[in-house]
Amino acid sequence: MLDNRFNYINVPGLGGSGEHHWQTFWEQAYPEIHRVQQADWDHPICSVWVNKLQLITETCSDKPVVLIAHSLGCVTVLHAVAQRKLKGIAGAFLVAMPDAERADFPKECIGFIPVPRIVLPFPAVMIASENDPYITSPELKKWADVIQASFVSVGQRGHIGTAAQLTYWEEGQQLFRSFVEQL
Repeated sequence: MLDNRFNYINVPGLGGSGEHHWQTFWEQAYPEIHRVQQADWDHPICSVWVNKLQLITETCSDKPVVLIAHSLGCVTVLHAVAQRKLKGIAGAFLVAMPDAERADFPKECIGFIPVPRIVLPFPAVMIASENDPYITSPELKKWADVIQASFVSVGQRGHIGTAAQLTYWEEGQQLFRSFVEQL
C-alpha cells in the first residue's frame, strides 16, 4: 500500500507501458496508481498528451497527486507545467527522460520540442541509467539541474523500460517510497 495522502498517476512514454513494463507491474501491485490513457501511444501529439494528463489530474482533485513518469511521459510533464495545465501536484518521479531534441528522436512524436526549460513548482527526482540509449547520464543530470530535481543514477539499466526486464523493479519502488516520504 502506498501513502494514502496522495493520488498516484502513471504517465507512460512512447508506445505506452506494455504488460512487461515496471509501470504496469506497479499498477497491478498498487491499485491506487492510475494511468493516463492516451488515444494513440505510437503517434503522440504533445498537446493531446498534455490535455489527457490535465484531465486525469483534475479527476484526482480530492488529494494531491504524485506523478510517476517514464520517458516521453517526463517530457509531457514538463510541457504541462510550462502551459500551467497542472494543479495539485505534490511531486514527480521522473524516470529515463529522453533527449527529445536530438536529431534521431522518433519523428512520430509531434510538438514535444523544444522541451521547456523550467523550474518545477513541486519536488521532483530524476532517475537515470548510465547506458540509456536516448540520453547520456551527464545530459540528464543537466536537465535535473535545470528543473531543480534531485538526481539518482540506478547504474546500467538501459532505458529503464520493458527491455530491462525489471518487472516490479524493487529498487525503483524503494526510491519511489523514499521520495514520497519526503513530500
